[in-house]
Amino acid sequence: MKLNRRGLIYLGTLGVASAVAKNAFASQAKEVKVADLASISPLKPVSFNYPDEESPAILLDMGKTVYMGVGPKKSIVAYSSLCQHMGCPVNFDSKSRLLVCPCHISIYDPARGGMCVEGPAISRLPRIILKVKGNSIYAVGVSQGIIYGRSSNLGR
Repeated sequence: MKLNRRGLIYLGTLGVASAVAKNAFASQAKEVKVADLASISPLKPVSFNYPDEESPAILLDMGKTVYMGVGPKKSIVAYSSLCQHMGCPVNFDSKSRLLVCPCHISIYDPARGGMCVEGPAISRLPRIILKVKGNSIYAVGVSQGIIYGRSSNLGR
């Protein structure tokens, strides 16, 4: 197969973009232990920080299988706990099973991918990617958006 200059530039650009994407994910994919499975109770939030100490997050066992859930029942999810409207920390309301921002009442549904269901926020909460290893749960990345106040999830 013979490549012309345009094809060579295209392949080179594709290769560089692939390397950048791989390195970006690798940088983000640091594993942080969040909790042991035995210490997690349904509808009892676990607070932790991810991907760094300045990024509060919340882990929840919703008690039943949910979208992108992990664990024995596929019921455990985690999200950035910074509201996408203005960055106030959200709280979990166990009666409604929703994450509620006390500042401007944006409401998010952790069982539906952190989707905003009410209030001024227009984006869902960034999802913390979880992985179960043995009897522990680890945060391994961030997807579904950018953590509030950042230009990327890799740093401030």
